[in-house]
Amino acid sequence: MGAETLNPIHPNFLDKLDPQFVRIYNREQAPKLRADQVSIEEYRKNPTKYSLKIAEGPKPETGSAEVYNVDVDQPEGRIKVRVYTPTDEAVEKGGLKSSGGLLPAHVNYHGGGWVIGGLLSDESWCRQACQKLGMVIVDVDYRLAPEFPFPAQIWDAWAALKWTFAHAETLGIDRSRVSIGGLSAGGHLSAVVAILARDEPRMPPLKLQLLVVPAVDSRWTPLEGSVDPTVPYETYKSCEFAPCLPLERLKWFSRLWLGVDLEDRKKKTNRWICSPILAESHANLAPCSIHCAEFDVLRDEAIAYNDVLNKFGTPSRLKVYDGVCHSWGHWDGELDKAKEYVRNTLADLKQAHAVS
Repeated sequence: MGAETLNPIHPNFLDKLDPQFVRIYNREQAPKLRADQVSIEEYRKNPTKYSLKIAEGPKPETGSAEVYNVDVDQPEGRIKVRVYTPTDEAVEKGGLKSSGGLLPAHVNYHGGGWVIGGLLSDESWCRQACQKLGMVIVDVDYRLAPEFPFPAQIWDAWAALKWTFAHAETLGIDRSRVSIGGLSAGGHLSAVVAILARDEPRMPPLKLQLLVVPAVDSRWTPLEGSVDPTVPYETYKSCEFAPCLPLERLKWFSRLWLGVDLEDRKKKTNRWICSPILAESHANLAPCSIHCAEFDVLRDEAIAYNDVLNKFGTPSRLKVYDGVCHSWGHWDGELDKAKEYVRNTLADLKQAHAVS
């Protein structure tokens, strides 16, 4: 098999995708194996070999980008966070500094199916947000499955947010202006943390939950074979072979994160911390902005989550980007729809953190 045909675009999508997306995908992704097409042991040996990060955007210099250790306890251990602080010029230009000189902060959770990814995954977006808006970005390197299976990632994400509030004064952060967000698995973590934060009376209300292609309902990912025909999300069927996150890739992540015992998986996926769409209430949560791709197996559950939030009175808005697939947002070095995504998400943050 020729290298150029390792992962060709399925014929169902060729005439539907943005031509720019097709060109970039065929040049950089089609010749490569994905992480889910090798064993986790092989992937861990050389993660960059199987990376989907292509046509990545700019990485402007920030005032600092310091890594901190954060102690966590479920299970006990330690994670890292990288705190990006803007230059003085960016702070003045961004106009988000409070009268007391404090800056808003955004806590970011990377994607990667709870299995892959780290502090390099969203570096470009984090640096752009930091410098273009003049705000602090806290990027979280939560622990990964299968070495740390569900629900370790959730408690790591929660610990990182609590750490941010606890160290706000040292970091120059305005505790009244903190938001959270993430892509894919990071969107799941953000949705869960938003609910935990609402229910923590000692924590100031979050300003925004920024959910990008979020995984919010894990009940429908099959262990093997095809999806349950009663699945309420049409995209689980129509996007089964979509580029970037075909159903086989979603299964690989799910097996490593939740295990392979069917009864145990059912118990886990019916917990709201695994499937936040099942939470008893979605009222009084931080305002939400959801961004998703047209040809993404997770699109319809993201749309359903937007509907649920609005039904409970939590303000939520949705943007679907036509002609692209799950990982498009990382391609802003070249893809116009990805550049649009970056502009839109930064606009979300600026609006949420505007000085009143």
